[in-house]
Amino acid sequence: MSDNLKPYMRLMVVIALGFMLYYMPTREFLKITFILGMPFIFLLGFMIKRPRYSLVWSICALGLAVVLGLYAYSLVHLPQRVQIREIVSNGAGLVAEGHFDEAIEKYKQLEQLGKPEEMKQKILEAQTEKNAREQLELARQQINAGNKSEALKIIDAIPGNTRAGREASKLRESIK
Repeated sequence: MSDNLKPYMRLMVVIALGFMLYYMPTREFLKITFILGMPFIFLLGFMIKRPRYSLVWSICALGLAVVLGLYAYSLVHLPQRVQIREIVSNGAGLVAEGHFDEAIEKYKQLEQLGKPEEMKQKILEAQTEKNAREQLELARQQINAGNKSEALKIIDAIPGNTRAGREASKLRESIK
C-alpha cells in the first residue's frame, strides 16, 4: 500500500468505528466488555506480581474466574437486553411523537421477553401521557370557547410530570 493511501485508510477505519458506536448492540457489547474488563485487568496484573499458588494469587485466580463467568453470562443475555432497550427506546419515541396507542402496542412486546413489570410501568406511563394530552386539548378548546375558569380547572388536573403538564403550565401562565 502506498504511503499516500495510509491516512485515508486510517480515516475510513475511524469513520467505521464511529458508525459502529451508533449501533445499539455494539454499544452494549462494548459497555459490558469495558465494565468487566477493568476488574479483569486489575486482578490479572495483581495476580502476575504474586508468587504462584500463594493465597493472594489463588484469590485473584478465583476473582478472574468469577469475572469471566459474569462476562459469559452477560454475553449470553445480551441479545435479550438489546431487544428490551430497542422496544423501550422505540416506545418512548412514539410517546414523544404523540402516537400513544402504537407505543402501548410496542410496550406489550416486553411481556414476551419476560419483563411484565416493566411492560405495565411503561404502558401506565404512556396511558398517563395520553390522558394528559387529551386533557390539555380539552383545556385549549375551553380557552377558545372563552371558558378560562373551566380551562384552569382542567389544567390544574393535568399531572405535572408529563409532557402535556409542562405545556399546561406554560398555557396557565399565558391565560393569567
